[in-house]
Amino acid sequence: STVVDGPNETVTLRVQQSLMDRVMDYCSFDAFTQIDDAYYRVEFPFMENDYYYNILLSFGDKSECLAPAHVRQELKARIQRVADLYK
Repeated sequence: STVVDGPNETVTLRVQQSLMDRVMDYCSFDAFTQIDDAYYRVEFPFMENDYYYNILLSFGDKSECLAPAHVRQELKARIQRVADLYK
C-alpha cells in the first residue's frame, strides 16, 4: 500500500488577485492562470479531509471552487451548516 504524505489531487479555484500571496503559501506561481485584471484560475493542491476543506473555506468570498463538482458540493454543504448556526 502507498502512504500519501501530502495533497494527491488538485481542485480548480477562481481567486481574487488580493488572495494570491496566501494561495502561494500552498502552491507555486506555475499553478496560476490569469483570467482578467481581478481574478486568477489556480490548480490548487488538495486532499479530501477537514484540513484542506478548512483552507479553502478560510479564503472566504475571495475564492470559488470551480471543479471538481463533488468538492464544490461539499464546500456548499459545509458553508450551509455554518450559515444555519446564525439563523
